[in-house]
Amino acid sequence: MDDFNNKNTNMTPESRGDEHTEPQQPTMEQPAAESQYTEPRTPYQTPVQHPEYHQAAQQPYGGAPYTQDPMGAGQQPPQPPKKKKHGKAIALGLGGVAAACLLFAGGALIGHMVNTGDGSAVTASAQAGDLPTVQLNDTPDLDPDNYDVVNGLAGEEIYKKVSPSIVSVISTTASGTGSGSGVIMSEDGYIITNNHVVEDAQSVTVQLSDGTQYEATIVGTDEQTDLAVLKVEPEGTLTAAEFGNSDELQPGEYAYAIGSPGGVQFANTITGGRISAINRDVTINDRVMTLIQTDASINPGNSGGALINKYGQVVGITSAKLSSSGFGEASVEGMGFAIPINTAKEVVDELIANGYVAGRPSIGITGSNVESADGSIAGVQVYSIDSRAKAASEGLQVGDIITAVNGTPTPTMDDINAIKEDMKAGDKLTLTVYRISTGKMVNLTVTLTDAHDLEGEDPAAESDQNSQSSNGGSQYQNPFSYFGW
Repeated sequence: MDDFNNKNTNMTPESRGDEHTEPQQPTMEQPAAESQYTEPRTPYQTPVQHPEYHQAAQQPYGGAPYTQDPMGAGQQPPQPPKKKKHGKAIALGLGGVAAACLLFAGGALIGHMVNTGDGSAVTASAQAGDLPTVQLNDTPDLDPDNYDVVNGLAGEEIYKKVSPSIVSVISTTASGTGSGSGVIMSEDGYIITNNHVVEDAQSVTVQLSDGTQYEATIVGTDEQTDLAVLKVEPEGTLTAAEFGNSDELQPGEYAYAIGSPGGVQFANTITGGRISAINRDVTINDRVMTLIQTDASINPGNSGGALINKYGQVVGITSAKLSSSGFGEASVEGMGFAIPINTAKEVVDELIANGYVAGRPSIGITGSNVESADGSIAGVQVYSIDSRAKAASEGLQVGDIITAVNGTPTPTMDDINAIKEDMKAGDKLTLTVYRISTGKMVNLTVTLTDAHDLEGEDPAAESDQNSQSSNGGSQYQNPFSYFGW
């Protein structure tokens, strides 16, 4: 539970922006009809079915749109990630709430550890000093006989070079089996994928490009950046990918994606296109990511795979595409997104070293954007405060409406997060809150808590819920109920 969670499910993208519009009732659009062999759907995307569990090769693949991931930003502990600013972010939501939907490109959701089936948890470990890191490479010197200055390496050369470094990731959860993709980052078996590919997995299997399969352990995951690291124990050495510098990408240059769209039966599929845009800010699940946009085809199952530049270097981890479901009859094609490898590097390196990203600041609240009918009060009403957060003992109360942080108005949760972005755990914030019980503005100083310390269920949450139930409902009231949420 943290302050990146905006629990206002009725908020539209417009109401999260700079200009306020009256909130609308959510209109969750129903997904397209699927084959009878589909798995239980997560709130984020439809997992791709592994063929071993349902022999339905004759059935056409009915992939649903898949949502994109959380805010992507490189981590250098203890400083939280910094996001490049490039104008107003595109705000896209789930279902039919937004004008369009950005959805994960396949895979089932999982967590930090893998259950072995005997009640114990499996984690990967390595000795300090022996841990690999993502190595970014400069533009390579290429043989002019096999290289086009404008177009780069031929597609077949890129496939030969990169395909051995791309794997299929098969995750089994309590609700079924799904698959995604991964990129081999080291010869000894460290693999990068998306968090949503392996979240809540009870077991994870990795299939190499030659069909060899290995059981994998989850080294660490980071929901905020939608990145995860797996570890396999290969019999020999694996073919590690060559990583490029995503900051050097230019819109218009050739790009390729390799992954397993549609599941492992289509493993190591290559698609090609262009870099459509760089530093594209997109809001999904109330989090902002700065992503690479490409028209190389990305589909369910591509999640965690590679976006490749014209030199055959991995420059991004494919994560999402734009869905057409929000456009009604209109179709949307060629709008895929990838996490820049320069962004992923800091997170991946820390996941390998620690199993999590340290130093990320959190107030420790959940809340909802509210505004009075006359517009005199606008801010984030606090729904809950984690008992482990420092703010819980520093005067902040459930029901308070945070209207400003450090003197800057914060009408939305995004505005609060933008201020926190350049801070770290342990720093202090001055919150201006409207207190319902007194009808007055109050200034509070609270200390930011390391978000990692707030992972998992708040130990006081269950007793609070019981207390609320016995008291006949919530401990606070919305002062703007006539206006709506």
